[in-house]
Amino acid sequence: MAIDLTMPILVVDDYPTMIRIVSNFLRQLGFCNIDSALNGEAALELMGNRRYGLVLSDWNMEPMTGLDLVKAVRGDQRLHIVPR
Repeated sequence: MAIDLTMPILVVDDYPTMIRIVSNFLRQLGFCNIDSALNGEAALELMGNRRYGLVLSDWNMEPMTGLDLVKAVRGDQRLHIVPR
């Protein structure tokens, strides 16, 4: 199975340094379409406007944790198209 290196990826973390580290690693792997969000609310807004092939999220964020983000995505009919 071929990996689509152009698929949109969303990196969610409350530390900008970690977003840079993860994004740079993804770019080194060949991915070129990377967005980022500093919290779960911002991630949900981005996900409402764009379909992502992969969402990488920090687990320990405030006020919305990574688990809260997953629950919100699964509970939103518009976001059911996100791969699980």
